[in-house]
Amino acid sequence: MSGLAHRTRRVDGVKWHWVEAGDGEPVVLLHGIPESWQCWKHQIPTLATQFRVFAFDLKGYGQSDKREGDYTGANVARELIAVLDSLGVDRFRLAGHDWGSIVGDHVCDHISKRIQCYMRCSISLHEYDVRNSLHHQWNSKNPEDCGKLMAKPGAYVRVWFESSCGAETQLGDDEIEEIVAEFSNPGTAQAVPCYFRDLQKNKPVDYSKFTFPVVQVFGAHDPRQPIEYFQGLENHIPGLEAVMMMDSGHFMTRERPKEMTQALMFFFNSMLAPGVPLFDLSREHGLPVRPVKPRAAWGVNSFDLKKPKGKTGQRGKRSKSG
Repeated sequence: MSGLAHRTRRVDGVKWHWVEAGDGEPVVLLHGIPESWQCWKHQIPTLATQFRVFAFDLKGYGQSDKREGDYTGANVARELIAVLDSLGVDRFRLAGHDWGSIVGDHVCDHISKRIQCYMRCSISLHEYDVRNSLHHQWNSKNPEDCGKLMAKPGAYVRVWFESSCGAETQLGDDEIEEIVAEFSNPGTAQAVPCYFRDLQKNKPVDYSKFTFPVVQVFGAHDPRQPIEYFQGLENHIPGLEAVMMMDSGHFMTRERPKEMTQALMFFFNSMLAPGVPLFDLSREHGLPVRPVKPRAAWGVNSFDLKKPKGKTGQRGKRSKSG
């Protein structure tokens, strides 16, 4: 892929690798299991036409550090923030997929005032049933055995994608082999199970801090995350603007690359309107497609928007945007 710069930096003893592209306001992209920065390979070129994109390998993955240590979402988030601080990245737009959203949630918890907006993908929040994701419990109790499975990355990656993608959106062999190559980096099979091992050590996230715009995305055919995981999110995330249900399985950045690129570009430009076709499935299933709690009452018209509906509005000051 042209136009990408591979960067590495050691901060507080931890080595980080990321891919950087474009210039402009910063966008930070975080992947999940069993991925790498390449989770966002289809979105980066378009994002880079407007933004300075940072697509990280999380600790334990790709070319980032794989040493023993604390792999809780809270700690990995703190270590990632230290890298962003060293790069001079202050306020930024954020997107996370799968475990990248777990880390992303903790990033938002730690530095909520620095988050401009956040797209979290393919991860539950207020609803969860371990029976839908048996690997969570098994891996957390058996990290060494989990590592033995991951030590066969060709088989392990294929199991993930064949069991998680939609029937019509399975990936081709070339793309699978790219993912396998990244997951084959030395030390990955020993480091990644530590995320599962440390699951129970995580501290709860204070979602009341999420007052910035948030969009939740999930796949209609994700076998481990049913729709009920994403109903009622508006009661837990103050800044929730929409829930986007996509015609894909778990890995929508790869299964629906064009749609996910559009979703990110629209959202990062504050133009993800409720009527766009991306929300067709959300409307069909009664999921929120616009901010549930409207912000300040202002608009391009000149009426007093605070007046109750059904009454004649008084003429007020014309909006500066009018």
